[in-house]
Amino acid sequence: MIFNQFEFLLLFLPAVVCLFSISLLRPLRPYLLISASLLFYGFSGWEHTAVLVLDIVWVWWVVRTPAAVGGRLRLAVAIVPPFLALFYYKYLGFVLEQFVLGAAPASSGFDLFEKVILPAGISFFTFQLAAYAIDRYRGDIPDPPAFPHLALYISLFPQLVAGPILRYHEVAAALKNIQSYAINASGAARALGYIVVGLGVKVLIADTLSGYISQFITDIGTIGKIGGIYVTLAYSFQLYFDFYGYSLIAIGLGALFGFSFPDNFRRPYESLNIGEFWRRWHVTLSYWIRDYLYLPLGGNRAYKRNILIVFAVVGLWHGAGWNFVVWGLLHGLFVALHHEIREAWSAFPKILQQVATFLLVSVLWLLFLFDFGELAQFSRAMWSNPWQASQVLWEMWLAVAVAAAICFGPSLENIAENRKSSVALMGIRNVGFALVMAIVLVFLDRSQTFIYFRF
Repeated sequence: MIFNQFEFLLLFLPAVVCLFSISLLRPLRPYLLISASLLFYGFSGWEHTAVLVLDIVWVWWVVRTPAAVGGRLRLAVAIVPPFLALFYYKYLGFVLEQFVLGAAPASSGFDLFEKVILPAGISFFTFQLAAYAIDRYRGDIPDPPAFPHLALYISLFPQLVAGPILRYHEVAAALKNIQSYAINASGAARALGYIVVGLGVKVLIADTLSGYISQFITDIGTIGKIGGIYVTLAYSFQLYFDFYGYSLIAIGLGALFGFSFPDNFRRPYESLNIGEFWRRWHVTLSYWIRDYLYLPLGGNRAYKRNILIVFAVVGLWHGAGWNFVVWGLLHGLFVALHHEIREAWSAFPKILQQVATFLLVSVLWLLFLFDFGELAQFSRAMWSNPWQASQVLWEMWLAVAVAAAICFGPSLENIAENRKSSVALMGIRNVGFALVMAIVLVFLDRSQTFIYFRF
């Protein structure tokens, strides 16, 4: 199940909110949300749900004893099985094809892993489980939570399949007080504001751009220079609003049940350099990599080596393919390069820094859209074919212009927030949200799965 489905918006979510709001069921709230979350995830496959449940039970059971008991061995025992499951579903087929069966002919019919479907968001909940186990090992969580609290922390459906990647301390208070939580009208309006804005940018912007892009990439060889420029910009904004939209919806859904999720986006396309971009884009992943990989590797003591290692991991985290590895390494190289020339770079006008960073990030996103062969074909066609202005229709450029205006315009969080204002302004806001939601429902049947679900 996904957030941009009629079944979720009109059946699942209202039912869960209603049950959550019944006073007599307050003592059962943790179990209610766990059951709802497993049902939500079960639509992706009950085998995948079993993997999630087994991972949670295993980590809880291994690290339930005092933090000092077992040390590193216990930590390894806790996190190795979830990472093995991640490796099996996401990477084993890639590794075998690249390093074991690479010499086999294409017609050999090897399809052992063709029917192994990647569980949605497995990278997200695996990293979250690892963070919990490591924090227990470090003593940052001195008292283990009750099993229902840990299970809900990992499986909570608003963040289960695409983040944010939460730390236990960020939700500990909400879990402790969940049975007494009562949302008021202002809080509900704020939560619904995030959900509506997130759905709006996902369905009306990201999915619109996706439809236009598909018209070009179905026949890459015919694309011209203007078409190539359009695809680069449109895909950059599609990916941005696809993931940003999900993150906004997640914040709103979490707020309905008393959870305050951290921002995962801090206007990343306004970054002045590639390092700043990674402090603004997918913030919770960047912090996870910093705290659980970069710093244990030695941090700045071996800066260049560690930056390349962590960005190779970031690339692999996004997908099992050499295009993802190269994408991550290129980001690492540009981060390291900026570290060397940061004083000279900062001397340029800020607008030039921002534009250059945005264009660099946008070009590198093409490694998400194409594999190497497709990217080579795209590049050859783009530079060898003539300038064909008619290849991109005016409504396609309008969609990119609207996306850019919203991306670099007012903060969507401020629009979603239920801030104190006059009754008239609140009325206009509510009418606007109702109109956006009505339009979203009209176009919901053409909406697509969130891109980050595959990670």
